[in-house]
Amino acid sequence: MPTNTVNPVLAPIRRWVLYSRTNLTITIVAAFAVLFVAGSLFSHSPTATNTASAAEFPTTPTASASADADAAVDGDLTHDLTEVTESAIAGKSAAAVAESPPATAMTYAHIYVDRSLSNNEWKTKLGKHTADAPSVTVLNARPLVPVAITGPTRSESVAGIGGGSAVQVVVPTQAGDMRITLKATDSGSGSVWQVQSPLPTLDRSEVDKLGVPSLTSAPTSKSAPTPEMVTTTPAPQSTTSTDATATSTSMQEPAASTTSPSTSLERAPIPVPGPIPIPDLDTPLPGAL
Repeated sequence: MPTNTVNPVLAPIRRWVLYSRTNLTITIVAAFAVLFVAGSLFSHSPTATNTASAAEFPTTPTASASADADAAVDGDLTHDLTEVTESAIAGKSAAAVAESPPATAMTYAHIYVDRSLSNNEWKTKLGKHTADAPSVTVLNARPLVPVAITGPTRSESVAGIGGGSAVQVVVPTQAGDMRITLKATDSGSGSVWQVQSPLPTLDRSEVDKLGVPSLTSAPTSKSAPTPEMVTTTPAPQSTTSTDATATSTSMQEPAASTTSPSTSLERAPIPVPGPIPIPDLDTPLPGAL
């Protein structure tokens, strides 16, 4: 026969909880308090450890990205004097050509002789490759006639203005050589090659020798035909109708007079000999029997 065993631990707790609602509420609050205290004691904060690791190893992703960007900017600047032609810089951006002194000089010369730009566009594009903005003197020296660049650059290292090293690039043109001095300067986005002041220009007297390009002669307008130029093709005469011949003759004569400016009066139509033909009518003429 089974015996009813009572748990000596849970039985008193069950009787105490079920005794009243107040005891139940107190038990629930006490259980949450115990869990909160236990969590505070056995948990640990990773802030101190992470801070120490960051101080000991400062190569965080942000720092690495910044270092890579700086290295890329400084690493793209080259001191190699690789000569370029005008076609070699076509389509390149201002940042790309600023990495090389010959490319920067050729771009400056290409913009300088460009006649398709307005004055504001010309100064803006030219100023992207110069240490100082183009002045009014440079604008007044802008060529008024097309000037072609005749060859590749010629570069050499020289002493820079105000100390330091610089590069002098010669760009040959139809109006003479354009000597451009460049120096590596630190801009907002990194080190770039820039044209130093005074900004180079071409000799205006040599540019004027090229002259204004000759305009192609316009096609001569067609003048009125002279009497000698007018050729009249006789209209085929009809053998069956005499009045048709007379009509065609009278229509051709005014046309000949309009094509000949020297004739002031119209010629009278030539009379056709012979009787006037009577047309065939379905009804008789009035008064005819």
